[in-house]
Amino acid sequence: MVLVSGTNRLAAAIEERLRGAGAAIGRLSDDPAALTAAALADATALVLASDDDAGNVDMALTTRRLRPGLPLVIRLFDRRLGAYVRATLTGAVILSMSSVAAPVLARETLHALRAGQGGAAHGIAGAPATAANRPRRGSRLRFDRVLLGAALALAGVMAAGTAFFTKTLGLRALDALYFVWTTVMTVGYGDITLRGAPDSAKLVGMVLMLVGAAFMAVLFAFFTSWVMTQRQDALKGRVRVRWKGHVVLAGGGHMGIGVAERLARAGRRIVVIERDEDRPHIEMLRDAGHRVIIADATRAEILELAGVRRAAALVALTDADPTNLHIALLARAQRPDLAIVMRAESAELSAYVNERKDAVAVSSLAVTADEFARNALRAARGSALLDAVADA
Repeated sequence: MVLVSGTNRLAAAIEERLRGAGAAIGRLSDDPAALTAAALADATALVLASDDDAGNVDMALTTRRLRPGLPLVIRLFDRRLGAYVRATLTGAVILSMSSVAAPVLARETLHALRAGQGGAAHGIAGAPATAANRPRRGSRLRFDRVLLGAALALAGVMAAGTAFFTKTLGLRALDALYFVWTTVMTVGYGDITLRGAPDSAKLVGMVLMLVGAAFMAVLFAFFTSWVMTQRQDALKGRVRVRWKGHVVLAGGGHMGIGVAERLARAGRRIVVIERDEDRPHIEMLRDAGHRVIIADATRAEILELAGVRRAAALVALTDADPTNLHIALLARAQRPDLAIVMRAESAELSAYVNERKDAVAVSSLAVTADEFARNALRAARGSALLDAVADA
């Protein structure tokens, strides 16, 4: 009997495949404190498929103490922890969704690139890729209304001041503009003064100093904000990618780094879009030489920033099926001939997307459950054979 521990979708999918293969199945609590020798007595293999790395390790170590020779198939997300357990715990197979599905996603991406998959005949689910649903070019300037209003008001004040001092002081227009400019900028070289000017000119000059200082404070505040925004965008990688033939990955988690490694080994340049700047893999991706953009890949302008129009492929790898489909369809609208691969936990959604040829969809849940079940069956048969030899 193969015991399965876990209450998530992966554990249910593994159990379904084991039953389909004719194996006897037992369910086990994922609480290490509830694990007993009696619960393990009839087991030929134990699958630990919980989402909790620490819990799975505790279960594995407790099992080793109670049944030293029982084969284990363990789900572990953390690579270092997985490597340690693999090296120190005999008879244990260490797997994760990313370690199983990432090679499949990378392989499908490379296959789509070789085959020239793009689905040019398919727009966004009934909406052709026309100029109406394409993102606007990022090069178009966008002006802040407050900043634009302040600049225009300052220009108006300076024009009025120039006209006033031209008439009042008898200055040439350029000299009057020069005087107004030095007053607004609070420089005041002293070459033109209001000492002997009429009182009205002195009052206008005082107002001009006050208004000019206020306007300059606003303009400098906006300029400083713009500089800081540009700096933050640069730090977060939000700089237009001008590569050609690269692969855009939406999602920089465990799956993203696994796919990036394999595509990079195949000679592809990688641009990763990740929304969460606290992801631990971001620095690993950057250290590997990949471009990382901290932004939301569900926004058309971010895909444009990542160079989707010049890319060879896009791979959507977030943890949410609707998000991956949204990204895939958005990219299809920008580039109808783009090779697109998406991760989908749902086998039904994966089959539907593949049938429509909107993208190449891979069910990470299905391929991972298949691999867990395959290893569990292999381990269980080996254990049963050893028990039969021992009984003989």
